[in-house]
Parts: sequence; C-alpha cells; structure tokens
Amino acid sequence: MEVIHISGASGSGKTTRLIELIRAAVAQGRTAGAIKHTHHPLNEQRRGDTAKFLDAGARPVILAGDGEAVVFDGGPARRVAYSSLSDLLALMTNDLVVVEGFRQR
Repeated sequence: MEVIHISGASGSGKTTRLIELIRAAVAQGRTAGAIKHTHHPLNEQRRGDTAKFLDAGARPVILAGDGEAVVFDGGPARRVAYSSLSDLLALMTNDLVVVEGFRQR
C-alpha cells in the first residue's frame, strides 16, 4: 500500500491535490482510499470533502475526529474508535491511501 500524507494551512489546495491523485490512481485501475482528519463535529452525511473524495473514486473514505471516525464505504456510514492514524490505515486494503491532516502540533 502506498500512502501519501498532506497537511497544511486551510485553503492551500490539499484536498484538490489529493482528489487529482485519487482520480489518477482509479484511471490506472488502482484502488484508492482517503482519510481526512477534522476538528469539526463528525457526521454521517455525504457532503463536503467526504463527498469530493467519494466522487473521485475513493473507497473507503474515513472522516476522523479525535478518537472516533466515520467510515464511508458504499454501505451505511459507520463509526469506529481509534487511537492513532495507524489504526485507521489498518482498515485500508487499497493500492493507494491519501491522508489529509493529522498535523503534529
């Protein structure tokens, strides 16, 4: 599994670049998944960056808060507990996984 991790300031183009990478991988016949860390309250709705990643072809897409994440994988969204990014990566079986956020402070 190839993992690409991007973090940075809001509005710097992180999501746009990761969507390009997902689309390119899917066009090559590879599978892609996405993990995005958020400081906003978690939700099970297909909207915002979650929808963008799904529309680009990523499966699953994981929206991660602090210690809890929502997994979107084609069925009903489900919540999972985690203690580190490694726990979320362990849920992936993709050729490529893109990770946004999880910036060290």
